[in-house]
Amino acid sequence: MANGMKTTVKSGRVRGPNLSDPQLKIIGDAMVAAQKDRWAKGVDAAGQPAKKLSVKYAIIKGAYLKREGRGRGRPIRDNNMTGVLVANFTLRKAADGVIRAENTTKLARAHARRSNSYDQMIGFAVSDSKVVLTETQAQYGQWAQRAWIPMGPGQERRPSVF
Repeated sequence: MANGMKTTVKSGRVRGPNLSDPQLKIIGDAMVAAQKDRWAKGVDAAGQPAKKLSVKYAIIKGAYLKREGRGRGRPIRDNNMTGVLVANFTLRKAADGVIRAENTTKLARAHARRSNSYDQMIGFAVSDSKVVLTETQAQYGQWAQRAWIPMGPGQERRPSVF
């Protein structure tokens, strides 16, 4: 007893972090949404403005977008002309501690590889990492509320029983 305060020491251990598949899916969905938002702004995976389109492709894309009723000003590299790449880019796996996002069809994957060869747009940028880390902290916050396992007289359990 120091300074009139009583302290109690409880013994226990902290359960190791292991996010469930639904929690990984929430993080993965946030990751995909952040990446699509970044593409719409014309920012590449390095966080820099994407390379300008070639003159020829800018004319073709401008005419196509104008015909589709989506043309506004100078076309930018945003992975969205026909919509194949952006519409098909989705969360593929969020299980067993792995989160993977990519295009689902063979045609869209080929389109993505070709598009990414001009300027790397697919991948993590610093802005994407911030979104993913924020969502991960929220999911680990739920884990932290359940992480403490009390141990003591009458509560002896082997860690493998959890």
